Amino acid sequence: MTTRSSTVRAPVRLPAMPGEHEAATTYPAVELQRCELVDDRLVFADPHGFDRILAQGFFHLKMPDGLDTTPADSFAEHFHEIPRGDELDRFRGFRDTDVPGDYQGYFEREHDQWENFYIEMGNWHLLPDDVAAVGDRMTDIGIAVLRNVLEYVGILRSDWATVTSGLSAKRGHQMLAFNHFRPDKPVRGSKFHRDSGWVTVLRSVEPGLLALIEGELASINPTPGYFVVNFGSSIEVLTERMPRPVKANVHGVARTERGPQQPHRWSYVTFLDSDLAGDIYRYEHGEATVVQSVADFAVQEVSRTYDDNNTNL
Repeated sequence: MTTRSSTVRAPVRLPAMPGEHEAATTYPAVELQRCELVDDRLVFADPHGFDRILAQGFFHLKMPDGLDTTPADSFAEHFHEIPRGDELDRFRGFRDTDVPGDYQGYFEREHDQWENFYIEMGNWHLLPDDVAAVGDRMTDIGIAVLRNVLEYVGILRSDWATVTSGLSAKRGHQMLAFNHFRPDKPVRGSKFHRDSGWVTVLRSVEPGLLALIEGELASINPTPGYFVVNFGSSIEVLTERMPRPVKANVHGVARTERGPQQPHRWSYVTFLDSDLAGDIYRYEHGEATVVQSVADFAVQEVSRTYDDNNTNL
C-alpha cells in the first residue's frame, strides 16, 4: 500500500463526532429514496429515484415479506455478553469465538464505542442457524442491488464477475458485522469513514447514524420495515469516470449517551466486498482497468476506518 494510491479518496474535514442528543438537534434527517426489489429489480416511486441514490449514496430498501430479523437482532444485542444461563445464551459468548480468516472475530476499538463481531459467509456455521439465515437473505438482497446498479450505470454484463471478483455471482467476500456501542466509553460512537466494498445492507432501529449527503452532514434515521443501504469505495472507484458515477459517502455513528438501566445501541450489516485475492478496477470507455490489488486496498481502507484521525477519511 502507498499513500500515493489513486484509490485514496480526498480528505474531508468534518466536525468532531457529536453525542446522540446533539446530533438529533443539530443535523436534521435527510429524506432518502425508498424502493423495493420486485423480481430482483429495484423499483422506485420517484421516476428519478435511481439517479438520486447514486448521488446520495444511501437509500431505504423495503424488507422482503416474511423476513423475520428477530434472531439477528438478538445476536447483535447480546453477542458481547458472557452467558447467563437463560434462553438468550445461544446469542452470547462470542467475544471468545475463534473465527478463522482475515478481519474476522471479535474486535474492541480503542478510539470508538464500537465493539464488533465480524464473520465471513464461509464461517456462518459458527452462528445460530436462524441468525445465519438472516445474513443469507441480506446478502442476496445486497447482491441484487449490486447487479441492478452495474446494469444501470453501464457496466457490460460480461465484465461484472471480473470487476467484482465474482461477487455479482455470489462469490467474493460476504461478511456479517454485528455492532454494539458501549455508552460507558466517553469516546465517539464510530469514526466518520467510507465503507470499502460494494454494497452495505444495514439493520438499525434507532437514530444516531450521520452521513455527508451531497455536501451536508445529516442524520440517516431508520424507517420501520426498511433496511438502510449504502455504497462503498470499490464501486465509487469503478464508476468515478463514468457518466453515472456512484457515490460512497462518509458516515459514522454519534456517541451513545445512555443511563445504566437504558438499552444500548446495536446494529448489524452485511458488507459485500471483492475477494481479497482480486483487484480493484476503474471503468472508462467500456473497458475495465486494474488500479490496485484488493489486498492493498483493504489494508489502506481498514487503517483509515479505525484510526484516531478524524480528517483522514
